[in-house]
Amino acid sequence: MPKDNQLPFRNIISASVKDMRNSLGQVLYKLDTLMAHHLKDEDKYDLVDAQYEMVRMQNVINQLHGLYLIETDSLTVQPQDSYVMELIEDILASFEALLENKQIDVTVRGDDLSWYLDPQLISSVLQIILLNAIRYTNDEINIELASVEQGLMISVVDNGQGYPDAVLDSFANLVSGQTLANVSSQNSGWLYCEKVANQHKNQGHVGFTKLRNDAATGGGRIDLFIP
Repeated sequence: MPKDNQLPFRNIISASVKDMRNSLGQVLYKLDTLMAHHLKDEDKYDLVDAQYEMVRMQNVINQLHGLYLIETDSLTVQPQDSYVMELIEDILASFEALLENKQIDVTVRGDDLSWYLDPQLISSVLQIILLNAIRYTNDEINIELASVEQGLMISVVDNGQGYPDAVLDSFANLVSGQTLANVSSQNSGWLYCEKVANQHKNQGHVGFTKLRNDAATGGGRIDLFIP
């Protein structure tokens, strides 16, 4: 007779994700320390890409875990009153070394709004959005907070080359529920952001994400709406 499942797969996934995340965090900390204190400026740039990839890998692990929980209807959303500016400042602080080494300026505009949301989940979404902007920007990222009709809008805008129509179409198909022929870490990250946004609901309104090119900068723009 088959034995009872002593280690539920959900628990194995959670424990493995935690272990991988901690290990990557230790490596990233040592890399940041090395770049900050033990290398000449001209030698740092060789490690900037490695630093970015480590941060990105942390987020890929988080989003895969999140998508698994969503797929198995196991994701727990715990909304609470949260200061959005504080969430963003915490994320930027964790990216400080990466932004400095890539010579990217970040500007945050908007009121310090308090909103009813899950701070951990929304922080993970903002990390993915910011990493995407870091990847494609030339040297500037603008973060805009605004209270709009029926919700909160957080916009992240870069001054890169913008997204080609094929990428914008792929995003539109993804958030509309269509199955994509080509799966990548980028569109799985977007799917995670959209699914987490959808988990935030208020008085019949549902959160969402939107990808487009910004008219002012010509770069990419990702909007996150939370009702």
